[in-house]
Amino acid sequence: MLSWLGMTKGEETGQSFFGGVSKRAVTLVLLSSLMLMYGVKSLLIYLIPTAYLEDRIIAVLPGVLGMLVALVYILVLERLLHDQAVSRNHADEN
Repeated sequence: MLSWLGMTKGEETGQSFFGGVSKRAVTLVLLSSLMLMYGVKSLLIYLIPTAYLEDRIIAVLPGVLGMLVALVYILVLERLLHDQAVSRNHADEN
């Protein structure tokens, strides 16, 4: 279950999360996702009228949507960086 963190009990069955990607790129992706999450949250707080933010469900909506956008951003960039690392390794082999 936690194999994407590198914690496995036996033989490795799949690829690790951000496998083959430099730590600098991972750090940049995670920091930019935090900025994106904050930006989406701030934008939604700005766009939603203040009277609606008194409702408990609507009040958590900007934060939840910000987190979902950041999660999708991380997953897409992880896949792109992983594919780029794999293609770079194949180019080095040939």
